[in-house]
Formats: sequence, C-alpha cells, structure tokens
Amino acid sequence: MNRAVFIDRDGVITDFGDYSLEKRDFLIRKQDIRFFPKTAEAIRLLNQANIEVIVVTNQPQIAMGIITEENANEINEEISRQLREQGAKIDAFYYCPHHPKGIIEKYSFECDCRKPKPGLLFKASKERGINLSESYMVGDRIADIKAGNLAGCKKTIGVRTGYACDDGFKDAVPDEIVDTFYDASQKIAGGDK
Repeated sequence: MNRAVFIDRDGVITDFGDYSLEKRDFLIRKQDIRFFPKTAEAIRLLNQANIEVIVVTNQPQIAMGIITEENANEINEEISRQLREQGAKIDAFYYCPHHPKGIIEKYSFECDCRKPKPGLLFKASKERGINLSESYMVGDRIADIKAGNLAGCKKTIGVRTGYACDDGFKDAVPDEIVDTFYDASQKIAGGDK
C-alpha cells in the first residue's frame, strides 16, 4: 500500500489573503490562485520521497451557489497545471461540495465527506490503495486535524498559514504545528525526525 500526505487547499497551499472583494476564505476564480512561498518545493520534496500528495478540501461555495462543480474542477486543474510547470505533482484532488445550509438542494445535506468527517480520506485510501496509518494530514483548520485523527493518520500537522489552527474549534489538537507546508514537507520527506 502507498503512503500519502493529505493536504488542505485554501490556507495551506493557496493563500486566500484578500484575493476576493468579498474577503471569502476560498477561491472562486482560477485567476486568483496565489501560492504560499515554497509550495512547489514542498510538493517536489514529497514527490521525490515517493509519497503521494492528495488535496482534500471542503468547497462549500458549491452548495452556496457561488460556483459550480465545473468551476471547482477548473480551479483544481489550474492549480495542478501551475505546480506541474514548477516540477511539482499533486496526485489527486478530492473535494466536498456539500454544506447543510447550502442553497443548492442537491448539495444541501449533512454528508460523510465534509471535514471534520474523514470521508474524503477514506475515499482516497480506497481508490488509491493508501495506508492511512502511514499517512499524514496537513491543515490550517481544526477540521483538517480532526479528519486526519478520525481517519487514523500516523500524524497530523497544523500550519501557521491560513487559519493557523485557530479557527475557534478546540475538539482536536495537531500532533505538531509548523510555520508552513514547506516545513511540514521537509519533516515528512526527511523521515519525520
């Protein structure tokens, strides 16, 4: 079985900063993609260590009617393309389009894939033959950390970018907190010493 690093997208590899007039904390247009420094280098380190890089992300703006699944896929494809140009490969994207308070009926329900639930990690594990107990979850929110814990990941790592694991929830604690995804990748690719 393979091992993987599961990463959240917005706040971990993409900087949501102030890229939208609405100050939303998620991407809604592919032309607004901005990476944190050394994101491509971080992914390359994992690629070179033969560790799969899998993005697992909540995208509630689909349920809210702000973007469509097609738009979400275009954004993910553009992220992947830009990183490939820098020699970095994301192996797969898994996203949850649901939200219980959404306005698009087919996405408005309590699902098993919206983090902190571990459904996205379970799905990736099943489809890609990933050993969760040898894998990592890296995120900027407590929901990411809790999903990693519930999936049985070897270790959860919080980053100080995005929400910096200070998003108002206290029902999970990362095994470790580092400044950036690059720092997390260095530790993981280096044998987590």
